[in-house]
Amino acid sequence: MKYIITESKINKFVSVYLNSQKWDLEDIGDGEFDVTDDSDEGAKLKFRIQNSTTAPYEEFNMLYIDDDLIVRVVNLFSLSFKDATNSIINWFNEKYNTNIPENSWEWYMKDKEE
Repeated sequence: MKYIITESKINKFVSVYLNSQKWDLEDIGDGEFDVTDDSDEGAKLKFRIQNSTTAPYEEFNMLYIDDDLIVRVVNLFSLSFKDATNSIINWFNEKYNTNIPENSWEWYMKDKEE
């Protein structure tokens, strides 16, 4: 029997999972911060305020998501990458009182950071 699970249910499952993890907030300054877990592998999420390249003096919020976190959510919940990232963004917006649109994220890999 096939079950149809709504997007709101998927978001709830992912939120419950992410809320069960131990997260620490690292203030970077100027309203920006990193979210780390207890794995000592660095930030899993990075909230940044970016300057627009098309509109002078305009800023927008950007979320950088660690590729390991995306893959973990994809594998645990059998989601597509798009659904996984949307659920992570939804959780992040609720948890940290932000307003990041679904298209304002990038993923990053720790081994390629400078």
